[in-house]
Amino acid sequence: MKEIWELVDGQKNKTGILHERAYSEQIPNGLYHIVVEIWTKTKDGKILLTQRHPQKPMGLLWECTMGSVLAGEESAEGAVRELAEETGICTVPEDLVYLGDTFHTNWIVDSYLYLPKEKPKLCLQKEEVVDAVFVPIEEMDTHQAEIVDGVWKRFCKFRTTIESYR
Repeated sequence: MKEIWELVDGQKNKTGILHERAYSEQIPNGLYHIVVEIWTKTKDGKILLTQRHPQKPMGLLWECTMGSVLAGEESAEGAVRELAEETGICTVPEDLVYLGDTFHTNWIVDSYLYLPKEKPKLCLQKEEVVDAVFVPIEEMDTHQAEIVDGVWKRFCKFRTTIESYR
């Protein structure tokens, strides 16, 4: 099934321009697609990391839950969908804390924090994720080399905010 995105401008306004994921390298200058990442943090201060499928780019590295927003979705809706698809964690947009965005060449990452009331039971999407761990936030630095570089950089960018939520 084709993955279709709606491109946005530099202020993240929808343009009405639909773009197929297979041609992501052909996004016109000044336009972007939205990617969401969700940092799940348990009450005891552990961060959920998932391990990428070995056949994906950067296979077997670790990351938070991530994926592209589809045409017709708002950013938070895409985050909720990705969280459910990849981990089996179900929530609603209102339960997400928006951390901020990070601009890249032709995509923008909207970062969110999810604080489940109890440690979630996981059901991993086998095509995307091969393993998952809950890492104490104070031990994240020891895992830096195993985490996708861009994901690590955004974790560092939002770390203080993530740590502030209990």
